[in-house]
Parts: sequence; C-alpha cells; structure tokens
Amino acid sequence: ASKLAGQRALAASLQKLVDSGEAATLEEAQQVLSRSGHQAALQGVVERGDAATLEEAQVLHSQRGRAAALQKLVDSGDAATLEEASKLAGQRALAASLQKLVDSGEAATLEEAQQVLSRSGHQAALQGVVERGDAATLEEAQVLHSQRGRAAALQKLVDSGDAATLEEASKLAGQ
Repeated sequence: ASKLAGQRALAASLQKLVDSGEAATLEEAQQVLSRSGHQAALQGVVERGDAATLEEAQVLHSQRGRAAALQKLVDSGDAATLEEASKLAGQRALAASLQKLVDSGEAATLEEAQQVLSRSGHQAALQGVVERGDAATLEEAQVLHSQRGRAAALQKLVDSGDAATLEEASKLAGQ
C-alpha cells in the first residue's frame, strides 16, 4: 500500500511540473525531478563537509558510484577482483557503445562501429592538441601527433635494447 502511495505521489509531482510549465511532458518532468534530486544530493555532500564545492561533490559522487558498481560485479561473481571488475566494466561499456552505433545506423557492423569510434577518438585527440594551443589547426595537430608517435616508437626501440640511441633506432625504423 505504501509503495502505491509513493507512486501516486510521484505521479502527482510530475503532473504538477507539467501543469506549472516547468516541463512539457511527463518524461521531461521526470528529468527535471531527477536533476533537482541529484543537485540536492550533491549539496548534502558539501554540507556534510565531504566536499568543498559542488564540483568536488560530483567527482566524489561519481567515484563512489563507480566503486559500488565494481563491487557489485565482484559480489555477483562476474569478476573475482575489483581490477577484473574494472576491466569487465570497460569491456561492457565499449560493447554498448559499439552496439549503439550499429542500432543508430551510424555503422552497419560492430567492426565498422569500432572504426567509427576510433576515428572520433582520434579527432577528439587532435582537437585537444589545438585547444591546448600546441597546434593552430587540425592539420598541424595531425603532423604533431604523427611526430610524437614516431618519437615514442623510436624511444621504445631504445628502451627495449634493440637500439642504443635514437639515431640508431631511426635507422632501424627506416628499414
């Protein structure tokens, strides 16, 4: 009976938001109510002294949510450790992102979705280079990205012992 009363109270609150013009639809009213509840929860974190600002409270809230989700994977037996749970959560998130691209029609197959996701990630990285001021244009950022990638590959050859110097690594890579 109390569950039904709670559902009725929620429905009344949502309808009140629509009637007052704060939301156009019941779905939008649900989003408004959810956001205000989230903001109130963050404010509570600040008021308890767990965070100094709402931004810090959001970070803490996200960290706690992630930790709880990982622990749930361990508790359910899907993962043996938190590290394994983190890896599994990442794999599931990637699979969901790929499937979403297929479902939306942006990609025909999961393989094509992987390519789309990779390209968008690459573009975002180049945009970050421009936004940081390391390059003036996306084309310049691409050149810089390529140079950094080559430098890293050469350093890897030196670090692995396959080359004694960067110059020697460059000669090896040129072959």
